[in-house]
Amino acid sequence: MNMLGLILTLLFGLIFLHGEVVEVEAWKKKSPSDITDLLSIQERLRELLPNAKRALVSIEAGDGAGSGVIVSKEGLVLTAAHVIGKTGKKMQVRLPNGKRASAISLGGSEISDAAMLQILGDEEWPFVPIANKGDSKVGNWCFGLGHPGGFDKERGVVVRIGKIIAKKDETMQTDSRLLGGDSGGPLFDFDGQLIAIHSRVSQKPDQNFHVPIESFHANWNTFKDENLISYDSMQDGGFFGVACEETEAGLIVREVISGTAAEKAGLKLNDILLEVNDEPLDSREEFIIIISSLKPGDEAKILYQRKEARLSVKANLGVRPSLVEE
Repeated sequence: MNMLGLILTLLFGLIFLHGEVVEVEAWKKKSPSDITDLLSIQERLRELLPNAKRALVSIEAGDGAGSGVIVSKEGLVLTAAHVIGKTGKKMQVRLPNGKRASAISLGGSEISDAAMLQILGDEEWPFVPIANKGDSKVGNWCFGLGHPGGFDKERGVVVRIGKIIAKKDETMQTDSRLLGGDSGGPLFDFDGQLIAIHSRVSQKPDQNFHVPIESFHANWNTFKDENLISYDSMQDGGFFGVACEETEAGLIVREVISGTAAEKAGLKLNDILLEVNDEPLDSREEFIIIISSLKPGDEAKILYQRKEARLSVKANLGVRPSLVEE
């Protein structure tokens, strides 16, 4: 093959390869281009729904009701903390076909509104896959399931589609509309993965709030061991004195409160918190929990990053003035 022929072959090969690369699924585009994209999104939702719906449960807790989703064949259910109320609480769950089963609440967190319960018995249950930390992004398509108004076998599972509008710390915001009874229900991405749990409803269609799956990842063993992280339990704990924000770079200090242990230890704005007492920090919630588990006067070793340098400091925690951010 002469040089001209080789160049033309490579050129046509690149054009063909380029044509394959730029073809993006409709639900991965920033917005649908035409009716074909909308139909593709609809068809994708139809593909994902059967598996997602099988794992949805309606939770009947005696003094209230909500939704949840099964995430293991052993019957582990993720839901909202305000649905279970407390640990060790007996309740009933119902699957979409109306089948009932007994369950008991495990642990959770009032900070993020995340919680777990366990279906009792040796039966294997349908379940859904869980997304990894960071899989969900602002702008992604999503769909939510739930039982608004309570379980209704004739009506069936209610499905709403939308997009992620915002994601911050322990909260995700979407325009996938929520109603009373949806609390604790699942929010999925268009790979069929569980990305969040419904938390707070609003009258405004774009103000629907969910617990990101990251809150469960950060506290998985704590919740399974039947620990409930409550505001009351934190009130007697230690106080460091910083307000933090979760970012891709890490847990960034946004405010250092005057007169607190953090100020005395020399923490500054934009420092990145890495560890407390040799425990790595994966989330703002985890930082609050660790600090609150200590007592006023206890010494905490803080590892943090300032620009390119990693620094360590020991600080004696103060008394928590009120229920404020760390």
